Amino acid sequence: MRNYKITLACRNYDGTNAIVRGVIKPAGIDIRVLEMDNTEKMFRAMFRGEFDVSEMSLAELVYYHSRDACDFIGIPVFPSRLFRHGFILCNTSSQIFDPGSLNGKKIGFLRWVQTAHVWIRGMLIEEYGISPEETSWYVSAVHHWEDGDSTDDITPRDGSVINRLHWHGKDGYERTCLALREGGLDALAIAENQKYMNYLASDGNIKRLFENYREAEASYFRKNKVIPIMHVMVARKSVVEQHPELPVKLFELFSESKKIGKAWLRTIPSLGLAWKNHYLEEEQAIFGDDPWAYGLKKNAPALTKFLSYCYAQGISARKLNPRDLFVPSTWHLRE
Repeated sequence: MRNYKITLACRNYDGTNAIVRGVIKPAGIDIRVLEMDNTEKMFRAMFRGEFDVSEMSLAELVYYHSRDACDFIGIPVFPSRLFRHGFILCNTSSQIFDPGSLNGKKIGFLRWVQTAHVWIRGMLIEEYGISPEETSWYVSAVHHWEDGDSTDDITPRDGSVINRLHWHGKDGYERTCLALREGGLDALAIAENQKYMNYLASDGNIKRLFENYREAEASYFRKNKVIPIMHVMVARKSVVEQHPELPVKLFELFSESKKIGKAWLRTIPSLGLAWKNHYLEEEQAIFGDDPWAYGLKKNAPALTKFLSYCYAQGISARKLNPRDLFVPSTWHLRE
């Protein structure tokens, strides 16, 4: 049987590095790997049909899959996970002293259908008692791509009201940051540090909600046994129909790549961390068994929690269970 070709887009994480570098390849497949740092462009390109397989926002997968409006489906490989407590910023003039102080305040987000922000809103409501009805939620946009700017198909079920943030600035990042700095928002939830910190790092009136966020995140994990999932691998449905063995092969490929990445992390000195092994030992003490595992069984608690947040926030058009998002042949795969 002749090899077939697929294009695969993802970031170069420690767990995907062996794939990106071509160290390992799936048998019978000519795989063209596109390393992409800009997740917005990557998600948009996959949404528009430019790749066969890609990393994808978990929230966007839920939004479109629940509306039968996407031509891709998940593989239970989760290349990006991140705690979110350290990504909530506050204006000190807003008198916010703890998570409970956020109740009734104006909280901003770059997008409504963004995985990091789904987790943050859900966490604030579930873990810290923030009232979705009393709190004012503001967004600069709805989706990761420009042609998805309507809120017509999003009606939160928990009483939340989605407000559009109208503020000056050249793009969504700058608008949300300026709104926080200038008092248009009391708090701002961010996805990743770099772009935002370029705007906010020098402002003495901006602080983190959780100053000791590592301790808060460790406590969250001990209680929930969850490291929030951010991204999931997806494959185009037409490609899966043509090559039904592909999802299993990709699961095995990413699992092997993660094993290589973990071995590399433990054996190679770091360029940026003086006490790398100390950090690894500390994390092992907190997390115990592999919290980065792929497969549905190990990730059912995180996915179930996330789907409940999506339903409450109107991101999901109907109730979903984790299996609904993934190719059936991958339901029972484990590492």
